[in-house]
Amino acid sequence: MPVVARDAIALGMPSVFCAWAFDVLRDFCELAPERATVRLMDREDEVDESPDRNSVLYLSHFPGASFRAQWVRAEAPTILFLDDPVDSVRYVRQSGTGSVVDALRMQTAAAASFAELRDHPGRLILHRFTEASAAAIIDAILEHLALEPTPDQRETIYRRRIGPEGVGASLEAALAFSVQHYAPLGEPQSVLDARQIGMVADVLSPLIQMSFRDSPGPVIWPIETFFSGDQPNTPAQLVTDLTGGARILYYGPYFHLPAGFWKVRMMVGFSAGARSMPFSAEVYAGEQPLAFATMVPENKGVYHATFSFAHDLPDRAIEVRLRTDRGAIEGRVALGRVEFTREQADRRFSRAAAG
Repeated sequence: MPVVARDAIALGMPSVFCAWAFDVLRDFCELAPERATVRLMDREDEVDESPDRNSVLYLSHFPGASFRAQWVRAEAPTILFLDDPVDSVRYVRQSGTGSVVDALRMQTAAAASFAELRDHPGRLILHRFTEASAAAIIDAILEHLALEPTPDQRETIYRRRIGPEGVGASLEAALAFSVQHYAPLGEPQSVLDARQIGMVADVLSPLIQMSFRDSPGPVIWPIETFFSGDQPNTPAQLVTDLTGGARILYYGPYFHLPAGFWKVRMMVGFSAGARSMPFSAEVYAGEQPLAFATMVPENKGVYHATFSFAHDLPDRAIEVRLRTDRGAIEGRVALGRVEFTREQADRRFSRAAAG
């Protein structure tokens, strides 16, 4: 049995607000097990097809392809919980053991599905910046998902998720009371520096905005997110020496992009010693090649290579490679950034050489 109208769906990136909202929904299902069963959906999970199953409340940070194919068509009410992108990265960073770039990579894997909800008829977006009390937000969540607690059940959820301030408490007060690794908005500088905050704005913010804006702006991957081809798994430096054989100079960053038609603009700088050398840019989604472009700088300077590709695998991380196609005895190259602009859905692109 596919997702149906009596089911309900809640989605969002790992974050303080989403953790709190998911706990509210788990509380309801614990208190009213006859009304709905909670199921946490990950990338490889399939929708429950039991013919006599209870109504299901699906919760997911990383919805897989089969689940997305169901909920895009389904009439089931759906909520998308959005949080501040910088604090979302801060939350994952403090909850785990990886780097800021690792946390950002995880968040792109979640946010890459948001664009598919842009025109969903049953969608409600709730943001951490919503100007309402915590109790009012809990009520809005339950009402939209057609979950009807008894007065006693509602009071129990309030007590668990709002805290001692009661129904007049703000959302921030409720989050501080209920969520581990909470931090007040405006304090991510204790974990992220100014450059990292700018990186999150470039990489993640446009992906979030694709759920509610037609033109959210480009996704920008700066050099800080890439790896060095000469020192694998090591963050790349801006400038790379070309001396040596043909090889990959830069690769990564293994972020995710929504499905769609994408125009790529790659900023690359070349020294005089790199003149007339052939370079290649490649884009992969997992093992699947998406685009290939070539560059042959005529003089030193900064060039903008542009090419386009179609992408329908948001579950797969994107790898960009910049390589030299023959050995060199001198010269340097600098990768500035890679910029992705999502085109209209009715456009059709094929692989093209860089312009």
